[in-house]
Amino acid sequence: MTDTPDEIKDLQLRIWLSKTPAERLRQFMMDNEALYKFWDAVKPIESDKDVSKKTYPD
Repeated sequence: MTDTPDEIKDLQLRIWLSKTPAERLRQFMMDNEALYKFWDAVKPIESDKDVSKKTYPD
């Protein structure tokens, strides 16, 4: 993001680095799992919109 002020970025970095490696790994794994669940939920919706897979009557 380019609209985040530098002081906020610095604060976010300090908070992240204040966590232990185990906490950072746990957070990464939770975020990763949430991202995969999101994409799994979106895939069926997107595949329904794919017109290349639809058949049309002649």
